[in-house]
Amino acid sequence: MSIVRLSIQGVRNIANTQFHPGPGVNVLHGDNGAGKSSVLEAIHLLALARSFKVSRTRTLIRDGDDQAVVFAELDSGTRIGVQRSRNGQHGIRVNGEPVAAVSELAHRLPLQLIHSDSFLLLEGSPGHRRQFLDWGVFHQDTAFHAAWQNAQKSLKNRNSLLRSGRIDRSQLAVWQREFLLAAEHIDALRKHYLEGFVPLFHQVLDQLIELPDLRIHYYRGWDKSRTLADVLDNQWDRDIKLGYTQSGPQRADMRIKVRSQAASDVLSRGQQKLVVCALKVAQSLHLQAEHNRPTTFLVDDLPAELDRHHIRKLGSLMEGLTGQVFMTSVDPAPLHDFWQSPDRIRMFHVEQGQVFPADDLEQPDE
Repeated sequence: MSIVRLSIQGVRNIANTQFHPGPGVNVLHGDNGAGKSSVLEAIHLLALARSFKVSRTRTLIRDGDDQAVVFAELDSGTRIGVQRSRNGQHGIRVNGEPVAAVSELAHRLPLQLIHSDSFLLLEGSPGHRRQFLDWGVFHQDTAFHAAWQNAQKSLKNRNSLLRSGRIDRSQLAVWQREFLLAAEHIDALRKHYLEGFVPLFHQVLDQLIELPDLRIHYYRGWDKSRTLADVLDNQWDRDIKLGYTQSGPQRADMRIKVRSQAASDVLSRGQQKLVVCALKVAQSLHLQAEHNRPTTFLVDDLPAELDRHHIRKLGSLMEGLTGQVFMTSVDPAPLHDFWQSPDRIRMFHVEQGQVFPADDLEQPDE
């Protein structure tokens, strides 16, 4: 689905603006501090009800305002609105009806983000890679979300009993049984997803850069040669001492290595950026191929990270996506050759929190 009308109120320095993005690439250009990234943040809020910049979403609310409101109309006719208030209250509406689950937004508007923190996919904690993996599994199989919720609930209760000091064995048995069932289900869904995703990722990566020794290794969160039930039994005393469960799907990782070393320790900054882009594009192509569902891309200041040659390569790959792209840049000229079909580019100038339609891309100097 594509956004055909976007309205933003009270996000960062954006008081009140609206515009009509195109179905392909939308380039937002303007000076630093004009509000370009705030537009991306607003779209992220619309899709996931939270910011990608700060953990406390209410801090994105414009100074002097009590709330931030983002509204969009999709090409399907669906209307989505998200509101966040300084007092912590929030509201989500789809076609005018209140929605309680953020997962409803995520299903309707699959979103990929490429920005300065995207390097964390390689050099960050396992949680960043686990989140990336689970995005793909969530959109591939509707059973994943329920299994993930069951695992979180049973894990929370198991950990609470471990910390209590007085463990009720019957209660523990109930929550451990639920945890084991959910864990096995999640592991199976992750493995199935990676079987289709990994070959596609290597195809995409090969079109961007030659890294024949780069591999993805899946670690499920416990010893692959043993059952989780056996592992938990053997770790029982230490789990009690630590007060939490050491093994399970909450410890899974998608390790990215070049030969035997972590990719972040071997690759240059530019190479890392291309690997991250390949991961994101491949994940979107996989969703498109499996379920015919487009992905909305938010790309913050890409020219600052890649040279013109690789910008062209990435643009060629993203042209194979059917989803919408929102890109920011201080200077739009380096993006001239990003898209091979100029009629799919729509330009917007951002100034003092307002978004205005702009002329076509200027020709770069030769």
